[in-house]
Amino acid sequence: MTEHENDAEFHELRAAAAKLPKSIEPPRDLWPGIEARIAVKERRGGETWRRVVEERRWVRRLAIPLAAAALLALWLVGRRGTIQPQRAWDVTRVAGVPRVGATRLGAAGAVGSLQAGDWLETDDSSRAVILVGDIGHVEVKPGTRIRLVRARPDDHRLALARGAIYAKVDAPPRLFFVETPAGTAVDLGCAYSLAVDSSGNGLIHVTGGYVEFDWSGRRSIVPLGFLAPARPGLGPGTPYAEDAPEALRRELVVLDFGTGGADAVRRALAAARAEDAVSLWHLLARVDGSLRAIVYDRLAGLVPPPPGVMRDAALRLDPGTLERYWSAIRRIAWRRVILRGVRDIDPRTGLSR
Repeated sequence: MTEHENDAEFHELRAAAAKLPKSIEPPRDLWPGIEARIAVKERRGGETWRRVVEERRWVRRLAIPLAAAALLALWLVGRRGTIQPQRAWDVTRVAGVPRVGATRLGAAGAVGSLQAGDWLETDDSSRAVILVGDIGHVEVKPGTRIRLVRARPDDHRLALARGAIYAKVDAPPRLFFVETPAGTAVDLGCAYSLAVDSSGNGLIHVTGGYVEFDWSGRRSIVPLGFLAPARPGLGPGTPYAEDAPEALRRELVVLDFGTGGADAVRRALAAARAEDAVSLWHLLARVDGSLRAIVYDRLAGLVPPPPGVMRDAALRLDPGTLERYWSAIRRIAWRRVILRGVRDIDPRTGLSR
């Protein structure tokens, strides 16, 4: 990129930042993560109630112009090729005797420091909480082995070798990553549980927002209320709803990690409901080209495509077409989960019945 193009990009970014609103009220669920972080700091003996009050005031007055300024600073740093420094993360003992490297956290409320490259391990009776920089926390369940890979403002990265975690992140997308033997979970502003067994097989369950699961070019987008399995050497499987029919789940396993074939595709389509459109959307790009038409037709029959989505373009896997269809499908799925028990939502349209 030329110097002129750099300057143009810089001025364009400044102009966009100037149009942002002066402030926003953050979601209420920001506070639990911050409260946990404050509690850890207080247990280390250096905090007072004044800091608590200041933290609350800071959250409630969070200003977008500050975020815009941070973006500008990051852009300038990246332009100069400066590498962000690594930072240690706090680890708090919850139960048992978790271990950070060779250090055992045996005292009640003990806090350790997790450096890049360090492993945190819990036995069958141990639990711990990792504070992910300033953007969230990870609950580490018993029988888990997890390593801090990177701790930079633009790359918060863990590697889960085995065990189970629950992650809660309040940050812009693509700042928090968890590597597993079967792929990498990429935060898109979310909360999720992730488990890895002794063979490296993984299962993710998203309870807030979205998670992208990637492996060697294979991608699954897992929205709120959905799960996705993963296998080493094969990557993530097709996401499915929490209440997906057992017949559909069984055929998806065959298609993702087994022999597959036309019969499995037809059985999966027969078992699918309108609520399973997320699964069928993923299948479009995963089945053999000769079977793509029957997948699309079943999907379109369950959830009509939005304006601008043409059948022939979808069958060619045109990125823009698939993205428009996905936007409609995930909006319906989100409304169905969020409004469950409050309104009766038509799974074909996302509208109240």
